[in-house]
Amino acid sequence: MALTWAAGPSLLRYVVNLRPGIFSALAVAVLLMSAAASFSQSGQIGECFSSKLERRIEGCSKIIVKGRRESKSNRIAAYLNRGEAYRARGDLDRAIADVEHALQLDPRSAAAYATRAAVLYDKQGYDRAIADYTRALASQPHFVLALLGRAEAFQARKEWDAAIADYGRVLEIDPDLVKAYVGRGDAYLANGDVDRALTDITEAIRRDPKSAELHWKRGTLFRSKGDLDNALRDLSEAIQLNPEFLQARVDRADVYRAQGNLPLARQDLEAALRLDPHFRPAVEASDRLSKLVEGQKTTRAPARKHSPLESAVIFQIGPVPITRPVVTTWAIMLALAIGSWLVTRSLPSVPDRRAAVLELIVMGVMQQIEDVLQKDPRPYLSLLGTLFIFLVAANLSSLVPGAEAPTSKLETPAALALIVFFSVHYFGIRSRGFLKYLSSFAEPKLIMLPLNIVSEVTRTFSLMVRLFGNVMSGEFMIGLVVALAGLFVPVPLMLLEGLLGIIQAYIFTVLATVFIGAAIGSVEKG
Repeated sequence: MALTWAAGPSLLRYVVNLRPGIFSALAVAVLLMSAAASFSQSGQIGECFSSKLERRIEGCSKIIVKGRRESKSNRIAAYLNRGEAYRARGDLDRAIADVEHALQLDPRSAAAYATRAAVLYDKQGYDRAIADYTRALASQPHFVLALLGRAEAFQARKEWDAAIADYGRVLEIDPDLVKAYVGRGDAYLANGDVDRALTDITEAIRRDPKSAELHWKRGTLFRSKGDLDNALRDLSEAIQLNPEFLQARVDRADVYRAQGNLPLARQDLEAALRLDPHFRPAVEASDRLSKLVEGQKTTRAPARKHSPLESAVIFQIGPVPITRPVVTTWAIMLALAIGSWLVTRSLPSVPDRRAAVLELIVMGVMQQIEDVLQKDPRPYLSLLGTLFIFLVAANLSSLVPGAEAPTSKLETPAALALIVFFSVHYFGIRSRGFLKYLSSFAEPKLIMLPLNIVSEVTRTFSLMVRLFGNVMSGEFMIGLVVALAGLFVPVPLMLLEGLLGIIQAYIFTVLATVFIGAAIGSVEKG
């Protein structure tokens, strides 16, 4: 009988975690001993074991008041039972005092040490709790409640290896104790060993498959390993077993979100908030989901379509972007400079075939300039000749794989048109003088001054647009035919495009020559 009292509610807490066979046997034993006690003792003993705390405290107090008229074992049991009742009520100081009285009666009582350790654990005195659990185990090495309590105290002190060792000893005594598997699994997880934690929780589920909390624990472990399918399965099982398991719904919503299934994630969070509108994890998860949905709407907005006039930026020099046409322009300039140097560096005194070809080209360009200007072409040869050669190379560069004709982008024709614009005024002032050149804008009458100024600007603009439009349209047509018909079909078009490039270079140069002629007065304006 004293043994039954000494175990008290602590024994009952242990029993509910045992497998059914052991539970039944212990339950029968407890009932038999309780029945025997009811015949041999007064009703006060029954009250000392009452499930109602106040009645238990009152019944145990009556036994304690009797003092030595009651047996020593009964008084120890009464102190421990009343201490447990005080502990359950939250009155830890009175609980400690009762356990101390029990220890005065029996300084070697394992049950008393274990009870005091439990109260000390509640008061967060983990070191003293471990010491008392160790004293209890010194007299009863297989005292499962003491082993479990000490393991929990080790966990509270974050001594994971010691906790794992105690849970292991419990499982050696009773391999089917679910609480030990769960505790050791938590300790493994805290120690960073997710795989062993998963193994222990799985063993616990095998022994208690209807526990929603165990399925939730395993689901969170699977999620931490990135196994979203198994995590979803366990979290769904936990919710099915307990539809009001709010944290399981929040965690399943996180899994759905990770899988990209935002509607189902939203459903779980809404269900959790319906059950408890103030459940903070659900509120925070719902806010995160809303921000994610808004972010996706922003990213799904139609991307800005790039204009065909834009060029791809290859790199930057400080804040200046360098595009592919710019690189092609530099390559053409370098090639023309090196080529000119190689061709002219060692011209023979007696003209050979190479000198004859160069002379033919130079004389041809000079003749064209002279025909337009009706003046000595040499002052204008360097500008107009270079302009023509560069434009031929630039327009034909689109035929080179990977190159992009600089004149197919608006920047290069605009730059060339500006060069012509300033050159026209330079040659006009140099030829006619500053004041006479300015007065030419008022010819034939002063009223023509605004129109002549506008004409200077518009013809430069038309020069730019004509070159740009013809070269870009040619590249666009070739690209379209390649996309629709294949690689070799547009070859004739490419040859035609090369011919048109030469013609456009010629037209641009001739127009520049005409503008210079009008500025120096050798060509009539109009």
